[in-house]
Amino acid sequence: MTKKLIFILSFPKRMAGVFLFSSLYCMKKELREKFPIWINETDIKYDLILGDDVDSAISCSLLKEVTNGNWEVNYFYDFKNFYRHTETGNKTIGVDMAFLKRTRCFDNHISKRTKNDEHNPLCANLNIVHNISCENYTSKYSMSTLMLIMSLYDIPLPSSREGREILLAIDTSFKGFYSDYFRPIHTNWLEELRYTELIDILKQRDMKYFYDLIKKYGLYKKISIDENGCLQSEIKFDAIQPFFDFEIGLPAEQFRLIKKCQRANHETWRSMPERERIISLAYTRWNFVSYTYH
Repeated sequence: MTKKLIFILSFPKRMAGVFLFSSLYCMKKELREKFPIWINETDIKYDLILGDDVDSAISCSLLKEVTNGNWEVNYFYDFKNFYRHTETGNKTIGVDMAFLKRTRCFDNHISKRTKNDEHNPLCANLNIVHNISCENYTSKYSMSTLMLIMSLYDIPLPSSREGREILLAIDTSFKGFYSDYFRPIHTNWLEELRYTELIDILKQRDMKYFYDLIKKYGLYKKISIDENGCLQSEIKFDAIQPFFDFEIGLPAEQFRLIKKCQRANHETWRSMPERERIISLAYTRWNFVSYTYH
C-alpha cells in the first residue's frame, strides 16, 4: 500500500457528501457544530480564494484533496487586488482571510474590536466561535488556518517529526508556547484541536529552532502574481512536499485582475472607512488593524 493511499484512507469517510468522523483527531462534535454549516458541503463545487502566504496555499491544497477536487483555487487575493482564472459561476470560499461581509471563509484572525461587534456569520474561525476580540486579545487562537482545517476534517498530523515541526512553523503556530503567560492558552488550543501530540515537540525545541526552519524553507515569503498572470513565490514547496501526503504548491493557471482595492494598516485610534466599504479586516495586535477596502 502506498503512502498516498494510507493518507486517503485516513480521511473521514463520506456518505452523500456528509463526513462521518472518527473523532481521533477531529475537534469535538459539539464544538464543530458551532461552525457555519457550509463547511460540510464538500460535494458542492466551490471556488477557493487563495491568499498570499504558505498557510493559505497549503490549506487550499488540502481542501482540494479533502473534497475530491470539488473545491479548487480559482481566485487569488493579495489583500490589495482580486484576480480570477476563469468565470465559473461558483460561489467562493476565502482561505486564511477575514471577510467582513457574508462571504464564506476559513480564518484564524481577530476581526472584532469589541465582543459586541458584528461578525461574518459565514466565517469559520475559532476566534468567532469563542467570541474573542481585542478586549480579550491574549486569549486568541494563535495557530494556523491549516491546523484549524485539519482538525475540522479529521486529518492526522504528518507522520514524521520534521513534518510536524514544519506544521508548527507555518504561521508561527509554535510561538505562543514559549511565553510563560500564554503557554496554558496555547496548550488549551492544541487540546481543542486534538493535536496534543505536538506538545512534546514544542518542549524539546525552542523558538530559534522554529525560526531557523521558517528561514530554511522560505515559509515567510509571500505569493505574488507576475506580468503574465502567473503565481510565483520563493516558498520552497518542493522541499517541504515530502513531509505532506497530498500535493502542495501553487496553481499553474493564469489569473487576470478583476478588482482593484486599497490597503491600510494603522493603530486602532485612527479613523477607518465605514464598514460597508471594508472587504477584509484583521486586528494584528490589540491596538493595530490591517484591512482592505473599496
